[in-house]
Amino acid sequence: MLRLTAKFAVIIFVCCSFYIVNVSIALDGKGIYLNKCGACHKGGGQAKAFAPTKYASTQWNRFFRRDKHKRKKDITDIFTDDEVKAIIKYLCDHAADSDQPEAVGLR
Repeated sequence: MLRLTAKFAVIIFVCCSFYIVNVSIALDGKGIYLNKCGACHKGGGQAKAFAPTKYASTQWNRFFRRDKHKRKKDITDIFTDDEVKAIIKYLCDHAADSDQPEAVGLR
């Protein structure tokens, strides 16, 4: 009985660990920005690479609030609402007018 309980506890722990890791990765705005946004914004072709410092935080907020990304490519089927929020937070936290501007781009 003790062995069965221990195995069950290990299975629950492993499953919860994968869930927690996936949720924390999903909310990593910089990681999502560099990996998922980077799939299209490579600096070549039609999509340009953008560093967070390209715009001020108000400009980033306005861009997403007005859903301007739809002009070229609809991203609603690629990103969850939480991922978009994490991306916007990352961009605004490191925008040109932020306390911690970050020039890392997608190139």
